[in-house]
Amino acid sequence: MKQHAVATYLKLVAGCERVLYDAEWWGMKEPPVDLIGVKGETTAVTVDIADKFAAYPRSMKPSTWKRKLIRRYAFIHERLSSWGIKRPRSEIWFFGAPTESLEVVLPSVAQVLWREHQYLLEVVPTAEVQRRIAQAVEAAKAYGKDIGNPFVQAILLASGVLATPERDAEPLPTQLPLELPDPYAIPNFAKSFLGKDYIVHWLGFDAPVFSALRELAKRPRSSAWRELSQWLDLGFDSFSWEEWEESGGFETTPKYTLEQVVGVLNWLVHNAARTLEAWREYWHQHYQPLVVEIGFLLPFIAKNPHFPPEVVEEEIVRYGGDRDLARVHSGFQNPKPDKHFYRGYLRVVFQGPYDPAPPQPKLPAIEVPIRNPFLPRGTTVSVSLLFPREFAGYFLLTFNTIAQTIRPLVERFREF
Repeated sequence: MKQHAVATYLKLVAGCERVLYDAEWWGMKEPPVDLIGVKGETTAVTVDIADKFAAYPRSMKPSTWKRKLIRRYAFIHERLSSWGIKRPRSEIWFFGAPTESLEVVLPSVAQVLWREHQYLLEVVPTAEVQRRIAQAVEAAKAYGKDIGNPFVQAILLASGVLATPERDAEPLPTQLPLELPDPYAIPNFAKSFLGKDYIVHWLGFDAPVFSALRELAKRPRSSAWRELSQWLDLGFDSFSWEEWEESGGFETTPKYTLEQVVGVLNWLVHNAARTLEAWREYWHQHYQPLVVEIGFLLPFIAKNPHFPPEVVEEEIVRYGGDRDLARVHSGFQNPKPDKHFYRGYLRVVFQGPYDPAPPQPKLPAIEVPIRNPFLPRGTTVSVSLLFPREFAGYFLLTFNTIAQTIRPLVERFREF
């Protein structure tokens, strides 16, 4: 919608004869230019909507922001000049308050571009954007454009003349379409689920609770705990550290291989009662459930080998996600998008007969039903998958696809 609004301004107010959308050039590992307005043979203006820069990591240093932006607009200047454009310039439109980092670095970026390339980069603040939208609305009315025209509809929506229709999002499902026969199938489920190429399994998995389990295993107890120690202390040889470094890794270093995760879960299922007893002792509480969360990543939307970006985008919107945010992630090859949107968790809860209910997760969850959730000595087990609300559709699409793939395998096994 914002692109249509800007395009309407470029056509009806700025007098551009041609408007190009989503210009993405080979060799440019950056988000595409939202719009390019061309006037005559020698004049062109590019417009970036500032929302796209939210895809840059929040932890990025101002010096890195500055370097990336200078490189981006120097490349744009070079490419427009190769078209024969004599008077190119760029604008960044803010449909809201800019992020602090972007606001800080833009003035110096504009100075460097003008000093080194005589290239004008103009920042269009929100107040000026609103004024330009008002101009475009009046121009649209004066030109007698049909209100059914999507360009005019978009500009009228952006200006508040038309009301935005309510989004009719589907409710999130509560259960995965896959039932486990009993808790002894959990290790196989974890192995099959996390080991699929739909999950970024080659980077390892984050499991903070394993550190506490390692402390439990170090205390003098029965020989059964030695097996747990062996799983937790297994080496990291199967990690692809080179790929991990290139991808930016987790915010916390991945510590456990798939083999370790499956081995620890298998041990916990077979030693649930003794683990809960030691867990209560560790926390000095009479009753305390054990919550195990295994962190994993989905592939970036733009690089997913299984689902086309447009399919993922529709699923995200279907469950109430923001289409513009989905397009920020799917429309270009951003080397380091915010991994918050791609991180999910496999959650396994071991609960004794007198333990209170575990705390509700902060993220949305879908349950993996277990036909008979009981283990010896009154212990029950539950399994769920957690995911970020913004990309719920992407995660549910992935979960359902994996469930269909592994159903025969999971139902056939009882033990790891």
